[in-house]
Amino acid sequence: MTKFNKKEEYCQVLSRFLPVGTVEYVADLILNYGTHFRISKKRKTKLGDYRSPRNGKGHCISVNGDLNEYAFLITSIHEFAHLTTFNKFGHKVAPHGLQWKHEFKLLFNPIFELTELPEDVTLAMTNYLKNAKASSCTDDKLSRVLKLYDKNNNALLVEHLKIGDKFKLKGKTFVKGKKLRKYYLCQDLNSGRDYRVLGLAELDSTHQESK
Repeated sequence: MTKFNKKEEYCQVLSRFLPVGTVEYVADLILNYGTHFRISKKRKTKLGDYRSPRNGKGHCISVNGDLNEYAFLITSIHEFAHLTTFNKFGHKVAPHGLQWKHEFKLLFNPIFELTELPEDVTLAMTNYLKNAKASSCTDDKLSRVLKLYDKNNNALLVEHLKIGDKFKLKGKTFVKGKKLRKYYLCQDLNSGRDYRVLGLAELDSTHQESK
């Protein structure tokens, strides 16, 4: 985890994770809202996290440090939208309701003026902002565009497997089932329960075996 306290330090560290032109913008958000901002190790269950003030601590945001620069930027703004939504409405509104969507647009729109994002990212984000989801990874088009900029963009995904193939995801072993739009109905071999798994979900490893 990386902690920083001053704008110069923020910018120095953030420049390794954000697109050119957006570093000071995010640093200013951290400072202006008195945010404890952490760059976290990779987490399988989330890309970022926001925690409202509690027990004498202020706003806390964490973002996974393994994300590519555009995913890191979008996730950071996603979490700051939670912060500004909390400042205005407290816990009285839904986490990803209309108020959060409005805040996300307000915070992200200036970025289009600050830097020239790749054309595919700009188009995907413009469409995403029309109806932002709980997570960028649940928006199929945006998620696919962002994956193009991953260092490991040759990772084995659930959608690469054949129906009936066994695979490991988040420490569990599944059998791939039928397609449900952007999801697949997969059975957990240990519990026998069925789960909807994103086709873009990355396997724990290249381990796979056919039935």
